[in-house]
Amino acid sequence: MNAANFFKIFFIWAFAFCSSVVECYGAPPVNMPVGSRFYEDFELLEVKGLIHSGLLSTRPFGRPEGARLTLEALEAEKERPVRGGASRILRRLEDEFTRELYDEPATEIKPLTSAYLQYLYSARDPRFPEINSNGDELENGSNLRAGIASSATFRGRLSVYLNPEYRLDGSSRGSLEQGYLMLRRSGAEVLIGRDSMWWGSGFHGNLLMTNNASALDMIKVTSGHPFLLPWVFSKAGPFRPTLFLARLESERDVSNANLLGMRLDFKPTGSFQVGLSRVFMFGGEGRKSLSFDDWVDAFFAGDSAEHSDSPTNGNQIVSIDASYVFINDRWSFLPFSGIKLYTEWGAEDSSGATKTPTGRANMYGFLADRAFWIDDLDVRLEWANTARNARYGPLWYRHSVFTSGYTFHGRVIGHHMGTDSRDLFLKARYHLANGMVAAAEADFERSGIHSSGETSRVWYAADISIPAFEDMTVAFGAGLERDDGEDGGVFWSRVDYRF
Repeated sequence: MNAANFFKIFFIWAFAFCSSVVECYGAPPVNMPVGSRFYEDFELLEVKGLIHSGLLSTRPFGRPEGARLTLEALEAEKERPVRGGASRILRRLEDEFTRELYDEPATEIKPLTSAYLQYLYSARDPRFPEINSNGDELENGSNLRAGIASSATFRGRLSVYLNPEYRLDGSSRGSLEQGYLMLRRSGAEVLIGRDSMWWGSGFHGNLLMTNNASALDMIKVTSGHPFLLPWVFSKAGPFRPTLFLARLESERDVSNANLLGMRLDFKPTGSFQVGLSRVFMFGGEGRKSLSFDDWVDAFFAGDSAEHSDSPTNGNQIVSIDASYVFINDRWSFLPFSGIKLYTEWGAEDSSGATKTPTGRANMYGFLADRAFWIDDLDVRLEWANTARNARYGPLWYRHSVFTSGYTFHGRVIGHHMGTDSRDLFLKARYHLANGMVAAAEADFERSGIHSSGETSRVWYAADISIPAFEDMTVAFGAGLERDDGEDGGVFWSRVDYRF
């Protein structure tokens, strides 16, 4: 099956949800930001066997879905009690989503729903602290970030969300980090505005979509909750489709190019999840004005939209990702009580009569709970590779027409390591008493592997998060960067408060 036929079938299924989704929970359809700590909480509960129906690899999802997952975990806890850090996480989630769990939707305007203050000092121009941070660019010296979130909800159907941020470093400026209007009707969600996305089970990065770059200005359609298709197709498990169309910036090689993205998540079993993703960069100033047929070709990856001899030739990347959760209830000799294994395989563009991809990349990872038989310790490892061979490694995230590459405002939209690179990431977290969490991480990155300008970077860091008062968290951390032998220290602190 070639790429065109594959995606035709893909999106026939994706839009079947319009007639099969049933609406559940009337909570306000505001998204939890991609960087929210709640996603790590849900994933840990999944590895502990308390969540089975969640499609956690596509973010953001809304607070109604967060409430549904919390309720599922609370019900599962009756049969599978947890203690220590997991119990504290579950209590915190229950407190967070109490209104969504038990109250009816209402009209509500909240000028101040949360606030944060972040300070970072670096002895050099830092790189690692600014990855997966919505395109934030930090500088040598002091960096201050302060922001708030505001929301308004009208009868649980229509919501507005705003997240302005003030930045002070070498200059002083303000920006709107996220801001959108969301309509929720019959189980479907339509978002118009600016938001970040994360596609895949990776924690440190994924191949197609992360929040490494700035949030996209887009129109996005998805389902508020996973749903079952009717008839025999229900055996495939919960589905969740996502479709978006974004406009990229004007200050690039092809101004105002379009980015079309589509993803389908499904979960055949409570332990096994699959995601199918595709993004397609096309159009822009100086490019052919698209007719209706051209839009159809772009949507379905038709031949006339894929190849270099086409006036609509675009930059296309596809991937398939999967995850599997194993709960260890029997074998005490294994050094974990639960483990999540995940991977992503990607291919870029195609050429020739066989549509052979001209670039491939892959990512592997795992998250182990109660690692090395230590209660409240979880350990993660990830390996990503866009430099699989000398011929195609330098082509990943690049294109002959869209020479700015797969970027937005100069930052890679996918994995932060970029083209022709390899990255190894390790992280360990320990959940202390009173809700404190201590973490340590290391990252080893090599770029330009098949070129004469290969570079290597190393990052070591540790941090601690402390619940200071009700609804307030204070975090402190320090890190060390090494870039081809040059060292530089980084210190940061953060205060988050939820109203």
